[in-house]
Amino acid sequence: MRFLFMALLASLLLACDKNTSDDAGSAPRPVSDGALTEIPAAQWQQQADERFTTTATAWQQTLTRFEQSPNEENLTALRDALAQWYQSFASQYLLLASRACQQDGSANRQATLARLDSWPLYPGYLDALPEWPESGLISDPYLELTRQNLRRQHGATDPAEASLGFAALSVVLNGTTESPKALAAFTGEEGIPARRRQYLKLAGEQLLADHQQLLLNRPLNGLALQCGLMQTLAHWQQLHDLTSEQEDGLLVPALSLAVNETALLDAVQAMDPAVIARWDQINPGIAGSIKQSEEKGWAPIKAWLTTVSITRQMPDAGKGSPN
Repeated sequence: MRFLFMALLASLLLACDKNTSDDAGSAPRPVSDGALTEIPAAQWQQQADERFTTTATAWQQTLTRFEQSPNEENLTALRDALAQWYQSFASQYLLLASRACQQDGSANRQATLARLDSWPLYPGYLDALPEWPESGLISDPYLELTRQNLRRQHGATDPAEASLGFAALSVVLNGTTESPKALAAFTGEEGIPARRRQYLKLAGEQLLADHQQLLLNRPLNGLALQCGLMQTLAHWQQLHDLTSEQEDGLLVPALSLAVNETALLDAVQAMDPAVIARWDQINPGIAGSIKQSEEKGWAPIKAWLTTVSITRQMPDAGKGSPN
């Protein structure tokens, strides 16, 4: 099933990308006019963007207080602020993914979305681990900490080499064990603690910049929503594809697990009813699938995604080995 949905997602990304080649041999399969019908969603988009901005501002203000007074109380408040910001991002994931599918140059937008929440990751690539106290980019005195350098280091030789995103930020702030990272890891005017505080500031700024790239002040269409829904499902499914065979050293931070397990589907179910109703007129069955998901989880949505028009044109999509 995993291979089927990844194949369908790839086809939708091609169909959504307006920069694909005009060559007849490589052009995406035709999509119906109805799939490209605009769906007014101004209120849904505005409310989601406002929630993200509110929690981002709270993070920045809490980080400033922590920098001015680095104590246990402010550190706890900073961790709470990150959790709330992460939650607002996950609750907007369907919208952001749909925007990425619809915007010009969608492949670049997809990369931006992926950078916002990249996991599993190698925590030791970014920060010191208890067993490797001098590991990580933050511990490297020869690497100037700038947003540009962090972007360059992100996924430099492996997708799990994450230096940016909510999961990476969680690793630096919370640590990788059941015991939160000690206050001493962030205190001091120089050295690694100072670089760690600098990282928190830069990584937060890059999250805001990446989110800005995914703003879209115009109606969405049915194809973009379908693509965004499939990508949201794939993001959630990734949590459940992790097995004991996963490579040693890879980690999905506890905060990432907690947030993504429930918030992604909750966000689908909490869509603006007017948007769902209009979408259902274009692609019948989506409203019922979302309603059924309240009791049955993702299964009804998975089933619906295999019936929509663009997927019927892909008879070979499901021939991969089951997983």
